[in-house]
Amino acid sequence: MCYICSNCIQSYSDMKKLFTILATFAMLCAVGCEEQGGDDINPNDKLNTEEPSDKPDDGGNGSDKPDEGGNENEWPDENLPEEILFALNKTNITISPDGGSVDVTVYSNHKWEIEGGADWCTPSVTSGEANENGQTITFSAELTYDTRETVFWFTCANEKTTLIVSQSLKDVIIPDENNTFNIPAEGGVAVLNYETTVECEVVIPEEAQSWLTIATADATRGLVAESVTLDIATNTTYRARSAVVKVVKKGDNSLYAEYTINQVQNDAIIGDDNNTFNIGGWSQSVVLGYKTNVACEVVIPAEAQEWLSVATTTTRALVQESAIINVADNNTGAERSTVVQVVAVNNQELVAEYTITQNQRYTIEYTSTDGKVVRPYASNAFGANVGTNRYENGVGTIDFDAPITSIGEYSFLGCKKLLSINIPMSVASIGVAAFYQCSNLKNISIPNSVTIISDEAFCDCQSLVGMTIPDGITSIGEYAFSGCSSLASIRIPDSITEIQDGAFAYCSSIESIVIPDRVSSIGALSFYSCDNLTDISIPEGVTQIGNSAFACCSTLIDVTIPSSVTTIGCYAFASCNNLDRIYCKPKTPPHVESWEWFAFDNNASSRKIFVPRASATSYQKARGWSNYADDIVGYDF
Repeated sequence: MCYICSNCIQSYSDMKKLFTILATFAMLCAVGCEEQGGDDINPNDKLNTEEPSDKPDDGGNGSDKPDEGGNENEWPDENLPEEILFALNKTNITISPDGGSVDVTVYSNHKWEIEGGADWCTPSVTSGEANENGQTITFSAELTYDTRETVFWFTCANEKTTLIVSQSLKDVIIPDENNTFNIPAEGGVAVLNYETTVECEVVIPEEAQSWLTIATADATRGLVAESVTLDIATNTTYRARSAVVKVVKKGDNSLYAEYTINQVQNDAIIGDDNNTFNIGGWSQSVVLGYKTNVACEVVIPAEAQEWLSVATTTTRALVQESAIINVADNNTGAERSTVVQVVAVNNQELVAEYTITQNQRYTIEYTSTDGKVVRPYASNAFGANVGTNRYENGVGTIDFDAPITSIGEYSFLGCKKLLSINIPMSVASIGVAAFYQCSNLKNISIPNSVTIISDEAFCDCQSLVGMTIPDGITSIGEYAFSGCSSLASIRIPDSITEIQDGAFAYCSSIESIVIPDRVSSIGALSFYSCDNLTDISIPEGVTQIGNSAFACCSTLIDVTIPSSVTTIGCYAFASCNNLDRIYCKPKTPPHVESWEWFAFDNNASSRKIFVPRASATSYQKARGWSNYADDIVGYDF
């Protein structure tokens, strides 16, 4: 038969007219074929489809009607309409790949039924009664991931027609349920399993391409299981990292499956290069620098916990971190050392070690006029570095990181607040002007380790009361104690061989001086203007008394010049206006530097110069001495 599109059917009356025309055309074609001797033509041959194998048997009677025998498809001839009218408004339908339904309308003047088809497509009804106005049948199908087609047979009396139903392939990428991968820091592989109906490619984010690479990828076919293997590099960043990898339809990024790749951090504690601390003996803090990305704790050995304690620690993601260790004063008199560890809380194998060695305590203690810190003028002059300088409980303490070998040049220059100071045993020398103009310095303890007191070391220390110069010093430098106007007593040790120029000038409070036997010369101005000096002992062995050495010592009454003296400088005892008796023992008159400015000018008016009796005449005639011939008296020593 011929197929009629529903768009051409305006009304059932139009359909009847059409069927009449078609019937007439069919008869003419049959007569023509008989006349030409051709085969019968079955219009259904044009469908290229086969009837179902279980279609009703025609009983072998050459009729399209089934045999009589109660078959449900059997229709008595007398009940058939005079003319069978039967048509579908659609003979080909396509259902969406996502599933759904399509309606088909059947027009007939006799009952009809449907056969054939497939399980994946179901009609809403499989038979119907005559309805010239049309009956709607809904054909439904589920989601498909494949291309498929089936044929339904419609039978109405002796009329048959077919409906072809098709459903096309759906583009899809279906990820495996295992789409999140947690990879260790050491790296590994991740296999991305999926099903797809399209050609795919893998997209790795640009920021993750340094640590994610494609190892292998299966070919893409119809909906089958596929996979991509990713290589994951070792995590050397010490931070956890993550990336979302996509399997996308090639050329169409809107269709994709996602996989999350998580890689844990590489746990680490990286100790700072500066992991050895050699510190001074004072209390202080050291900073243990390290990098870590795990929770840490500081482990101090039990035997060191009495002098080390943890102040603060910090731990975050891998950044520069630190632990601050408090170190107590080392008053043991000996060096001490220990190893401190920074250890991961959950992994004792992750550790950084630090060696802390503390020297014995090297200090200078002092007091100040206002109970505050006195800051050295030259902090680099001690042979060691200043660590701390603090004032607590009435005592100031300057701590050093090594033994203090010297009180160097200008160390405390002009420190007017300095009241007292104890110099440690490690000091060997006191430098030039070390305490110059420390006008309020009253007391100072100098240890026996000191061998040198340099020029102007204590010059102008106007408040210094007492001073014991330790044994071992061989020379007192120029103007070392000049201007120490309050210095009432001073012991000069037997080790001294030289008292240099101006050493005790203007020490107006000194009353007596004993010069050691080893001294060979007394420098110029050594005791100049010592206004209260009443007693002085110059030993045998001194050969030279310098210019103005004892000038202006206004309270000096008598003096004995030993027989060893060979030279007396000009003005040596000038202006000692109470000097009444001079006992000069040398048998040969000592040389005087200037006969015009003799050593004994401006003494007491009653002054007598006693010389060896046998040498009296020599003195009276000697250059310079002759000026005082009337005062020279022979004497038996």
